[in-house]
Amino acid sequence: MNNKLRLPQASLIAALGILLCLMTVYIPMLNMFSIAVPVPYAIIGTLTDNKYSTLSLIVTFFILMFTVNPLYAISVCITSIIPGIFIGSAIRNKKDEDFNLFEPVYIGTIVNMMCVIIFFFVANIIFKTNILDDFINIMKESMNAQVYIMEKAGMTLNESFNVTNLINYIKNMIPTILFFQGIIVAFVIYALEVFVLKRIRMVNLRLPKFTDFYLPGNAVNASFLLYVLVIFMDLINLNMHNDLIMMNLQLIFNFMFMIQGIAVSIFYLKKWLRSGAFKMIFMSTLILSIFGFMVISFVGMLDSIIDFRRVRSYKST
Repeated sequence: MNNKLRLPQASLIAALGILLCLMTVYIPMLNMFSIAVPVPYAIIGTLTDNKYSTLSLIVTFFILMFTVNPLYAISVCITSIIPGIFIGSAIRNKKDEDFNLFEPVYIGTIVNMMCVIIFFFVANIIFKTNILDDFINIMKESMNAQVYIMEKAGMTLNESFNVTNLINYIKNMIPTILFFQGIIVAFVIYALEVFVLKRIRMVNLRLPKFTDFYLPGNAVNASFLLYVLVIFMDLINLNMHNDLIMMNLQLIFNFMFMIQGIAVSIFYLKKWLRSGAFKMIFMSTLILSIFGFMVISFVGMLDSIIDFRRVRSYKST
């Protein structure tokens, strides 16, 4: 799919992306469309090569720096445009016969998380602005104000309720929050790009079905290696809040395995309904009612190893 767009066409799409950035800044009521900012750059990433994608990123940065401000230019380029370009490149580099439809979402999620973290560091180093602390302070002030209003209204709060403890819990959960936010943003970008490309009849893509979901590569090995790394850091007394890292890793992998387990369950439910295997449906419902979603996560973990649905014609890396 390389080089389907010439430079003037790519420039026009980049200009639309820049216009969208400026509209979301200067017209407050259009701020809700800021999530669509990466889409033009994802399209450039899909229909051109890396040279045009990089050029569009650089041009956008300098225009936004002089028309808005440097902080906004860095923020948009790092947290929106770069993830969009990576998602577009993932689609461009696909293998038609064995393409994992969720792969752009996986790549977009990881890149989005990394870009948000990089932006925190850049803002702290260059602009001396600790965005995370500012966000936590605003949240703390807002919650304290809500508690004050409730107390003034005569409402009694549970004695165990403590704003500071709740804020600390949210801070500890930030890696997991970033992960879920990354999934949502990546999927929205991918869905919007698929919609636009279909409308302009450039590339015929389809959105993945839920039953198509499977983790890239062997997620069990990846999770095991990460756990071993965290344990090793703890053994050598490398204090990097290892317990918090372990908790966030556990939540993320449990969520991913649960999603894959649900996809496997839906796949077999449809298969059993078509074949009239109501005994299997009854047994599965009974097991689920006894063990709950724990068995769903376990099924998802097994599927990442065994591939029950035979959805992987190759092992993704």
